[in-house]
Amino acid sequence: MINTRLTLPSGAYADTYIMDSEINYCEYRKRPAILVAPGGAYAVHATKESEPVAIQFMQMGYQVFVLKYSVGSDRSRPEKGIIKSAVYPLQAVEMLEALHIVKEHADEWNIDKNRIFLMGFSAGGHVCASCGVRWNDPAIVKQLSFLPKKDELKAAGIVLGYPFLVPNSDEFFKKHPLKAVEKVQHIMNYVLYQSDFPSQKDVEKVNLINYISQDTVPMFLWHSIDDPVIDAGNSTRFISKLLEYGISAEYHLFGHGEHGKALENSLTHKRDEMIDHHLNSWISLADYWMNRIGEK
Repeated sequence: MINTRLTLPSGAYADTYIMDSEINYCEYRKRPAILVAPGGAYAVHATKESEPVAIQFMQMGYQVFVLKYSVGSDRSRPEKGIIKSAVYPLQAVEMLEALHIVKEHADEWNIDKNRIFLMGFSAGGHVCASCGVRWNDPAIVKQLSFLPKKDELKAAGIVLGYPFLVPNSDEFFKKHPLKAVEKVQHIMNYVLYQSDFPSQKDVEKVNLINYISQDTVPMFLWHSIDDPVIDAGNSTRFISKLLEYGISAEYHLFGHGEHGKALENSLTHKRDEMIDHHLNSWISLADYWMNRIGEK
């Protein structure tokens, strides 16, 4: 296995989980790949949405890359304060830089170029979905360190778990006051708006529904109706807009699951009896979807 670190021009990096593709003596199999973006409110990187996700999907046959994109704070050195360079959409640029590297090395790593997917959770979902709806946006493309070829920035598909796609309404915040969210809201506001009091124009710039077009990447999305951190209704509105444009999509809205459950299996739980086996069905559902999308 190749377990190394790919450093991007911005200083962000991707950790690799690349299996030996020799399935028998001198017999090789090209595998699909997933680039993972963990959540963390654009302030940190959630641990259980990083390496555990890589391990889960690697044993399902995927080559996996976990992107540690630019965030607004340093968890190990909080005294540094807000990291001023971590301004959106830099994170989407970083994901596209990583996608470019994976495609450039696809033959070396025995990766099927036509089956490279993105997977994002929470704020990482905003990073991935941004790449899904803005992969050919000149405002993003001009920030790349390379000149992209044709459709190389368009992933085969994107898997989103309880994603941040649209800023929550004031009404949602009032209904779900959470101290954990309040602690990082200032950092997230800086990354997205560079202000704690964004204008409506600023808010609309990060509302990904506004960027959906006929060029949007196919999406698989799962969320829980009782999520107190991100309004699941925004996921429903996002999917509805995809359907308006005829974009291939699959949507699973679970009746219970709250927020940040990641894999919801033994890789991310202290005790097996805590596992919600209904919720963790998203893993096999996403796998089926990626296999089907990859066949097209």
